[in-house]
Amino acid sequence: MLWGLFSLGIIIIAVMLAYAVYLLLKLKKQKLAFRKARQARAERLKESILIIAKAMQSGDCNFSEGVIRIKMLLQPLGLDFMRYPAMQNLYNVVMDMPTHDARKALKRNERMRLDLIREKAEDDYQDSIHQELPTLIQEVKAYVIN
Repeated sequence: MLWGLFSLGIIIIAVMLAYAVYLLLKLKKQKLAFRKARQARAERLKESILIIAKAMQSGDCNFSEGVIRIKMLLQPLGLDFMRYPAMQNLYNVVMDMPTHDARKALKRNERMRLDLIREKAEDDYQDSIHQELPTLIQEVKAYVIN
């Protein structure tokens, strides 16, 4: 009887140990999948930032749209948009301006007024932004995904 209980105890411990090993392997697999997904997302963010920055350099993307998009893309990477003061200043000018349907709902003279403010700010910060873009591109290219 004593040997039977002892054997049963050994079997229970072995089953629990096997289950613990199974759970640890499953956790390791999940962590690896999560890390790969994070890396893939970061790569897509980096690629998007580089495309937008290069489009801004070549004039294919206006600065207002570019700074709004870049700011939003830098945040998940943990990169500091404040390192680019001209882009930050332009962002501060345009961040609250209505877009899409809200912009269409504005009266024509209000849209024109906002366009003038935006275009003046773009013109004011144009040279500084052109100087900041190579630094941004270099920083994003050098960003290492953990």
